[in-house]
Amino acid sequence: MTSDSRVRRIALLALFFLSGVSGLIYQIAWVRQSVFTFGVSIYAYSTVIGAYMIGLALGSYLMGRRIDAHARPLRTYAALEVGIAALAALSPFLLGALHTIYPGLSNALPAGGFWLTLGRLVFSLAVLTPTTFLIGATLPVMSRIYATHGGRVGSDVGRLYLVNTAGAALGCVLTGLVFLRYLGARETIFLGAAINLLVAGGALALTRLAPARLAGDAAREAGDSAVGGARGSATDSAVGGRPATGPAEGALPISAGALRYVAVAFGISGFIALGYEVVWARILYIHSSHASYSFSLMLTVFLTGLALGSAGASWVLRRKRATLRHFGAIQLALGLLAVIILHAFARLPALHLEDWFGGYTVAYEFLIALVTLFPPTLLLGALFPVVGSLYTRERTQVVGLRIGRVNAFNTVGAIAGSLGAGFVLVPLLGLRNTTVALAVLNLALGAVALRFDRGGRRTLRFAPAGAMVATLLAVAILPTGFYLGSYYTETDRLIFYKEGVETTVAVLEVPEDNFKISFVNGRDEVPTDRASMSAFRLLGHLPPLLRPGARNALVLSFGNGIATGTMNTHDIPVIDAVDLSPEMMEAAAVYSEENYDVLDSDRLRLHVEDGRNFLLRTEESYDIISVDATHPANASSWALFTSEFYQLIESRLAADGVFMQWIPIHGVREDDYRDILRTVWDIFPNMVLWSTGSTHSYVVATREPMSSVVMQSVLTRAAANPIVTRDLGPPETIAGYVAMAEADLTGYIGRGPVITDNDAFFMPAR
Repeated sequence: MTSDSRVRRIALLALFFLSGVSGLIYQIAWVRQSVFTFGVSIYAYSTVIGAYMIGLALGSYLMGRRIDAHARPLRTYAALEVGIAALAALSPFLLGALHTIYPGLSNALPAGGFWLTLGRLVFSLAVLTPTTFLIGATLPVMSRIYATHGGRVGSDVGRLYLVNTAGAALGCVLTGLVFLRYLGARETIFLGAAINLLVAGGALALTRLAPARLAGDAAREAGDSAVGGARGSATDSAVGGRPATGPAEGALPISAGALRYVAVAFGISGFIALGYEVVWARILYIHSSHASYSFSLMLTVFLTGLALGSAGASWVLRRKRATLRHFGAIQLALGLLAVIILHAFARLPALHLEDWFGGYTVAYEFLIALVTLFPPTLLLGALFPVVGSLYTRERTQVVGLRIGRVNAFNTVGAIAGSLGAGFVLVPLLGLRNTTVALAVLNLALGAVALRFDRGGRRTLRFAPAGAMVATLLAVAILPTGFYLGSYYTETDRLIFYKEGVETTVAVLEVPEDNFKISFVNGRDEVPTDRASMSAFRLLGHLPPLLRPGARNALVLSFGNGIATGTMNTHDIPVIDAVDLSPEMMEAAAVYSEENYDVLDSDRLRLHVEDGRNFLLRTEESYDIISVDATHPANASSWALFTSEFYQLIESRLAADGVFMQWIPIHGVREDDYRDILRTVWDIFPNMVLWSTGSTHSYVVATREPMSSVVMQSVLTRAAANPIVTRDLGPPETIAGYVAMAEADLTGYIGRGPVITDNDAFFMPAR
């Protein structure tokens, strides 16, 4: 290979690396922007990711069928990158338009969660799939350009997968930690589009700088005409390197049955890989801060492992031919390692690694993801170059067709794995047993692959049995399957535990202290200590005291129902309570004493839904709206602290209504705290700040100023209600909960920005 050709191949890798960066920029930013329309529920998230991956699969498959016949694939690649940039730049405006029409369209669908989820998928497909179709098409096209040497196809496509996935990892971490924080979501998408234009310009520059047609270009296999006829241009041949070799020099001797098995098995591998990702993310979330960047950190480690695994396999394939033994051995190792990783997860709480880092810092979350996810993802990444080599049989004239097809199969399997694991396997089997079931699939794929490999050593025939025995032993010594996080490991105090589609919920009780606490994906949410109970009681009592005779109320974040049950004692005819987690609603039964048996109330209407999405879709107006969202730094709650959310609250609040929201003091930087208060005040200027002490504060807003006359009437009603005085104390105690009246509050928050959907980003304070 000449130095000129080597430089051009490096340039191609650099372009594909940047393309990977932009791809993950879009994925992370689109998921964030879709929150405003579809909500943060797992169903909403899955529809967006499903639409993203459907586009990838279609683009890979359909372009793979055509690209081997293209005379100028590098120009085609440049055109794809320009198309990606143009469509991606339009996406924020299309998502904004969808936000406008979504409520009416979604309400026109038949009742039921299935139809709503299907509608979200259709909307996501319409907006996102055209762009991801083009993104998916880039892999077979670049494979056609780069993998031009028979006998090195697996290694070459492995290199492409390496650099593209490494770029994706970089794009993921930068978007999650930097771009969204300092640029905003819309500007981050525009940055991705600019990167695509840069890549397109680089590709076009390569076409102009390449020398004349290489004579060896005509040496491609005679089978070229069967897959499309004319071969590449002088430009693309020069970029690719040496002329292609013929069939006698590098084609792998693999039977048609074995080829079909490789394609099907790689599709199943996609199912398994995304199934693991769902389970591992759920378990890791239990040990993380649940910050908006937490998933980005996990995904970065996952992608980095894939990239380095591909690098290792590509290095091996430069020296050895790929065989079904390699594929089978990787599958067997994956099955065993997946179960071993469960042991690592089970021992994380005992290590107290968070103490080494002073809490749930970025470094801590990256470390636990690295310790647990990195080893198996190395093996997952090694599969692609091996499969690329086997399925193309190292024949360069079919590289676009075969790589496009097998990548599409894997992506379709990944879509099925993400949905199947999240919506079926985890609720049915639980996190631990889902992992074991996926590991068994790995072992089965490995065993069948070794049976196809007739040229393998006889000793390898016993490898599947050995791997199965080792896996069964690892399963047999697994500790309890309860995932409670790092705070408590005393399962004898467990009075409720359930793993659902959205959340893992555990409730522990300490009877001697009259104390209960819920853990939602590892985070403590409903403690019944005195300070927390005062917070729940004030959230339930104060709005009805300010708005006596309320005809209805809306509670966003039902939790275990303590605030809702408290509000229910005021005989409000209808209380709509919304929560993402049906498991938390179910766990409310063990809080019956604290929530005044609210689940038995015929005035209560429960809704399993994202709170903001419920507000967007409902046409009801409410006399009372109470919001008890989790921490603003939490990935499921940050969108409940923006100007657009408060505008939505204002549009659903009755003319004489009351709005109240819990604002935590702990773990919030003071600048962020002031910005939140200023954002509420910008929409609700008649606002008073209340506090029951500890880390609990609340904004309370009404249409008219909260005058001394209004306050006196509230205290009078409180004094006349024995439940209120029992829960909150005498009127003078309640009056002491006022932290800042309107005049003092405006002085405290001062001038400054308000938080918008586009730029909201809350870093947990340490």
